[in-house]
Amino acid sequence: MIDLCKVVKAFSALCLLAVSFSTAMAQQIVKIGVLVPLTGAHAGEGAWLLKGHKQAEADINAAGGLKGFGGAKVQLVIGDTQSKPEASRSEAERMIEREGVSILTGGFASATTIPALQVANRNKVPFLVPVAVTDSITEQGMKYVFRLNPKSSYYAEDVGGFLKYLKGKGQPIERIAIVYEDGPFGQSTAKSYKAMLTAGGFNVAAEESFRTGATDLSTQVAKLKAANVDVVLTACYVTESAVLLRGLTAQQYKPIVIGFGGGHVAPAMLKVGEPAEGTFGVTEWMPDMKKPAAAAFTAAFTKSYGEAPQNNTAQVYAATWVAALAIEAAKSTDREAVRDALAKLKISGGPASLMPDDVLEFDADGQNKIGNIMAQVIDGKFVTVWPDAYAAQSFKLPKK
Repeated sequence: MIDLCKVVKAFSALCLLAVSFSTAMAQQIVKIGVLVPLTGAHAGEGAWLLKGHKQAEADINAAGGLKGFGGAKVQLVIGDTQSKPEASRSEAERMIEREGVSILTGGFASATTIPALQVANRNKVPFLVPVAVTDSITEQGMKYVFRLNPKSSYYAEDVGGFLKYLKGKGQPIERIAIVYEDGPFGQSTAKSYKAMLTAGGFNVAAEESFRTGATDLSTQVAKLKAANVDVVLTACYVTESAVLLRGLTAQQYKPIVIGFGGGHVAPAMLKVGEPAEGTFGVTEWMPDMKKPAAAAFTAAFTKSYGEAPQNNTAQVYAATWVAALAIEAAKSTDREAVRDALAKLKISGGPASLMPDDVLEFDADGQNKIGNIMAQVIDGKFVTVWPDAYAAQSFKLPKK
């Protein structure tokens, strides 16, 4: 005969256990490691990056946390790379060994990202790259490394498409120069540009490199002027971009300039004034880009910080969301499970879809196939001008 009292007690115990489990899940904290250059040469960019990560953390938790994982809250563990490879490496080790993060993201420059992701891959911890562009990052068979942003060869492909677009509009695009900083970022980008230009039948009329942090590029500018180039493709950071543009103006030389990503499309570039007017920048994202998720992020960020976000800010915002969604999909903080979930993600809507791609997903190498857009400084502001699907207005050619 069944003892009803025992059955009721057993059922009650199971209910209490379920409630306790559900409560524990709702209160669980999932840790995402974030590497940011808060000090050193890239501290200016780092301040913007941190805002992007923090905005994502706030938005995820305000929306109820990881709903598919019991409403778990996201907690960012911040590590300062100090803009130095060795500091980035040690911070990655700290987060993995002492903080117990489930996934790492960030790093900014390739020189500081690569050491950290090598540490992560060795320790079988997923690392999501949001900004660094060196091609080899996703070409070395590192199982735990994924990249949300375009690699440098993708930028080259899109710049090539834009050059053909300008040529189709009747612009003289015959003699082209490549100017780049001599670090991993600049070298990788210059290599990709040269291959693209050669394959596209363009004439590479000049190629100039310089040390990161250069304060005088007058010699390089003189060589560009002597080569009479129509277009200058740059791959450097904001400070050097400003030095180059001022040098071009000082020598009264106005070729079409196409800068690279956050090294050109940044508020600091607008402070250069007239030398920056009319210049273009191939970039991953723009606040005025025609896409609902981009508009929503811009509005939220502007409300939080009183100014519109930058392209790299949007990238790390998306990466933080993707990292959180991978943990949610895995329904676990186990690093192997998170890695496998990340490899299977397919995102076509929501806050993580603010970048210029139809679907965010990673190929067998861990690379997201994503395009770029082209921004131009028009009347002292960066404006999206290409491709037409995302353009806020038409481009204007600089006056010679």
